[in-house]
Amino acid sequence: MDAKHLLSDNARTLEIHHIQGNPHNSGIIMAWLPKEKLLVEVDVYTPLAPNAPPPANPNPAMVNLYENIQRLNLDVNQIAPLHGRLVAIAELKKTIGK
Repeated sequence: MDAKHLLSDNARTLEIHHIQGNPHNSGIIMAWLPKEKLLVEVDVYTPLAPNAPPPANPNPAMVNLYENIQRLNLDVNQIAPLHGRLVAIAELKKTIGK
């Protein structure tokens, strides 16, 4: 796929974006549901345990995910990591020290 792929029906739009510069996998993608303000990803960000302190050195893949969200100007409210619990974008920011 190219950098972006769009799927749509009468109810919603799903954008599939390439996560550029990802250190985990150069071909990894994320799904964005703009109406729901929900980002879906896997293998890039796994939320910490609730109320866990952020790591001293943030995971580069997590930082890269945030950079891609900013680059694409996505108005994310929640992240659905497929290897973790549904979280607010604030948890990702806290984890990477933003």
